[in-house]
Amino acid sequence: MAGALNTDLIRNTVFRLTDPYDQRDLISYIPDDAKLLDILNIYEFARFPIEKAFCVVCKAHRHKRGFTAALTTGQRVLVGSACGQKKFGASWEEAEKRLQFRSDHQYELLMYDRLTMIRDALEAKLPQWLRVFEHLEGRRAAFCRIFGEVSSRLNEVAIRGDGRLSIHRKVRASAFQQALTRGDDEYKGRFTYQEVTVGTLLGSGFFDPMNTHREVAQAIRSINDHSFEMALMLDMKKRRKAVERSFECLQRCAEIYNDVASFLSTENFGRVARWTDRNDGIRRKLVARSNGLFFADDLNQGMTLLPLPDLDETLLDCIWEYRRAS
Repeated sequence: MAGALNTDLIRNTVFRLTDPYDQRDLISYIPDDAKLLDILNIYEFARFPIEKAFCVVCKAHRHKRGFTAALTTGQRVLVGSACGQKKFGASWEEAEKRLQFRSDHQYELLMYDRLTMIRDALEAKLPQWLRVFEHLEGRRAAFCRIFGEVSSRLNEVAIRGDGRLSIHRKVRASAFQQALTRGDDEYKGRFTYQEVTVGTLLGSGFFDPMNTHREVAQAIRSINDHSFEMALMLDMKKRRKAVERSFECLQRCAEIYNDVASFLSTENFGRVARWTDRNDGIRRKLVARSNGLFFADDLNQGMTLLPLPDLDETLLDCIWEYRRAS
């Protein structure tokens, strides 16, 4: 049996049919000098048993399953599954496995074509993303370095997931609670601490551990690596999956960008400053100004608000187009 089909033929071939007659140039006999060249497709007749497929080997209409055989003489014929095994030594099950492999290869080629359609746009837009996220990572690192203690506390808030900026307020204990602590220090037993929410953190994704600049750089590498349509199918699958993982990361990068923009805002800095002012556990309080966030005991120390560079989010449309087509 012949080896591989060329990639153009694989792209345009239907490997599994429900109607074996839905193809052209079939003949109803096997020429005397003909041998099996290849199996083009397999079929499972949808109209069976009302209608049964013809077989050139048994010359009868009695088959539900079979395949289309390409002969060395250039013709194509329909062969029933059992008859094909007797005539050519090729079972339907073997043909199914062989054509499943080709079908997988077909999928990889089609997805490669989809990537080719958006490759120029991606290659034009990703360098801009790389610059934006290099700046973004610099801003994140600067905030964490300048406001170490506060940054650590806010990271805990982000991990918790609810965004609540809370403090622990001393309140008088109930009679029941005082009864439970009777025998201990009498003064301590009169009071307890209650968690109170005083604000909500904006842009919790600021503390996402993903290194966005690194992920954008990886996306560029993945797209460049997946640029050879004649590669082995398994290699194409590996490279396609790397591209699709990068697409997921790029979408997350865009979400982080929006969160960082919300976090580095006068509104959020005001919330953080008010929270530190009421939080007895934070030693150095912060104050928010229209131009940034600063330490209350030294207004020369802090972080000036600078807008993030604009992000060309039309790149996400390219990813959507790729996924829609798949």
